[in-house]
Amino acid sequence: MDKKWITFDLDGTLMQNPFGNWVFPEIAKMAESFLGDDNEIISELVQEHQKRMESGDIVNAYDWDDIVQKVFAISGVPITIDVGEMVIKHSIPSKVYLLEEGILEILYGLRDSGFSLAVITNGFEKYQKPVMDVLRLTHAFDAIITPEKVGFGKPQVEMVKGLLEADNEIIAHIGDRLDHDVVLANKLGILSVLIYQKMPDGMKHADIPKRIGMKESLNWLRNKWERETNEKTLPMNAIPKIMIHSIKEINRESLKF
Repeated sequence: MDKKWITFDLDGTLMQNPFGNWVFPEIAKMAESFLGDDNEIISELVQEHQKRMESGDIVNAYDWDDIVQKVFAISGVPITIDVGEMVIKHSIPSKVYLLEEGILEILYGLRDSGFSLAVITNGFEKYQKPVMDVLRLTHAFDAIITPEKVGFGKPQVEMVKGLLEADNEIIAHIGDRLDHDVVLANKLGILSVLIYQKMPDGMKHADIPKRIGMKESLNWLRNKWERETNEKTLPMNAIPKIMIHSIKEINRESLKF
């Protein structure tokens, strides 16, 4: 039977990973004994990530083990660490969490309605799956697509070609980033859904199809694009078809847009 896929981003869309609050601070602490209290190892890691992204090396831009070892070597930190093991250590409920109550019920409800669900994330599986397992997300999805497995990353459309075998189709992609999620969906010609959890009440109360045309929406999108890319001009393929403030707004009606 042909599959109708709905695809989801993970970080910032469904869950909070432990990198910002736990993994990166631990890496900085480990470097401190060699570099002193004023070490800037985290900013150097981010710079290496951005350099790889800008060069088009999207897959390796998310290989945090490789990034850490390269930056450590350049900075003179003579130790080896396993970022994947750090993620496992910090993947406990007090440190990682779902961004909304009821997410699992929504996902399983979509599957019960006949949709197949896939994760499309730029995070390597060894960094994402420990968090997904703890949060009970893993079994809600029929497929988990990560850059190191397919050789591509968002917003490269080749990343999802495995979902489009036979007469399968992707109905919509839901994510929290314009440059990765919305651009990917618009390139594919599918429904691009941007989740904006802190959406102002005035926008929340508007009908979903009308939100994107509101002046405050467009201003926010322009600012968001600049934050994500350092580019001031918002391109058309970075404008989502619809904006939601909660995963609970994803249903058959909203997907008909």
